[in-house]
Amino acid sequence: MAPHTPPRSAGAGEPGTRVDPRRADGVVVAGIRPRSAAAAAGLRAGDRILAVNGEAIADAIDFQFHAADERLTLTVERDARVRSMRVDRRAADLGIELQAPTPGEIATCANKCVFCFIHQLPRGLRKSLYVKDDDYRLSFLHGNYITLSDLPEAALDRIERQRLSPLYVSVHATDPRLRWELLGKPRHSAEILPRMERLAKAGIRMHAQIVLCPGWNDGAALERTVTELAPLHPHVATTAVVPVGLTRHRERLPQLRMLTADEARALVDTVDGWQARFLESLGSRFVYLGDEVYLQADRPLPPAAAYEDFLVAEDGIGLVRRFEDDFARALKRRRTASPLRRATLVTGAMFAPRLSALVAALPGGSERLRVAAVPNDFFGRAIGVAGLLSGRDIQRHLATIGELGDVVLVPSVTVRDVDGVFLDDLTPADLARDLAVPVRVVEPTPAALLAAVRIDRTGGPDMAPRPPTLGTGPA
Repeated sequence: MAPHTPPRSAGAGEPGTRVDPRRADGVVVAGIRPRSAAAAAGLRAGDRILAVNGEAIADAIDFQFHAADERLTLTVERDARVRSMRVDRRAADLGIELQAPTPGEIATCANKCVFCFIHQLPRGLRKSLYVKDDDYRLSFLHGNYITLSDLPEAALDRIERQRLSPLYVSVHATDPRLRWELLGKPRHSAEILPRMERLAKAGIRMHAQIVLCPGWNDGAALERTVTELAPLHPHVATTAVVPVGLTRHRERLPQLRMLTADEARALVDTVDGWQARFLESLGSRFVYLGDEVYLQADRPLPPAAAYEDFLVAEDGIGLVRRFEDDFARALKRRRTASPLRRATLVTGAMFAPRLSALVAALPGGSERLRVAAVPNDFFGRAIGVAGLLSGRDIQRHLATIGELGDVVLVPSVTVRDVDGVFLDDLTPADLARDLAVPVRVVEPTPAALLAAVRIDRTGGPDMAPRPPTLGTGPA
């Protein structure tokens, strides 16, 4: 890595020097893990780290970039005073959790994409749901997809110098005119290939995404996009093709439609052909289809090896395959299975048939476990994934299906990490009160699901190492 020296913070100074606490420089510590190097050094939640080894820090990326050394001297602001703190690294993880950026600190998207999901949200939700981020820092840190369309030169230069890789790029089409239309005809240039070529030349690894809108960027346009991205491999490591998601809240928005079942089947065949060709020429399948396409086409999912380490699973590429394979392995490990609880497993309409098949493989599963395929009235029945279920839809559906058993298990993808609320701000506690049945939030892993539905020898749930939460992760 080349050394990077950002402008010195105006407030950095000697220990004990008073600084203006309103200044936005540095990064704020959200938490310190016990028995970590940071804890041993005396860092606390609320501290603001202004510099590392004399290099001023603007954000979490700067901190990661400059905090790679074994011995660190941190310039820290606490109680409006600046002090130096020595941290000796004991492991790769320093034990510092940094505060997430506020919406006002995030670069927002200037495009008005014809398929933008945020434009399809109903009114009255919490403000954070309407934030359209297009921030390269969130792409690097969290895998958010960005358009690169209005990225300033300074940001491109920083990506190259600090080697911020991988990045996740919303391509949608390489045809400049078509991409400009898909992005809502923005004032700035929407041409994507020159920027991706520049980043590839700098050694930046990228994952491309195509949101497929039938009648817009499918057919010959899709083939052009895939064909023009392929020469950038391995710097463009993957190209994900995912179907557009449409809610019922599309007033005054461009006309779009979903894939038909016949189109989904044809797309599976087309991508199978591309993968065979790229595997031979590139050594990688390169282009991957979203799980929803296989489910809609009623085609078998590819084997795990075909996903090549599941590089873009968080984009819905291979989540179902990984979940089902992990479920089978978890069953084999539990040779002396404890009895099952009577429980209702909440999931979306799309994954419900496959989850039902998995449950049926458990001894007594068909009798004691019920899979509730909750229809999505909040966004519309075209949305079938668990992660977009509202609390009211879950409550409304479960109130109609009769006996719920001893507990209702809700997938953790339906609630917000910070405070555990659903999209419509209901909470699991609200559901438990309304349904008169305990409601538990479960993580999206087969091990957590199996732990949550088992009864241990004491009569309670068979506890996993972490609090059990259901996993309908692929949905």
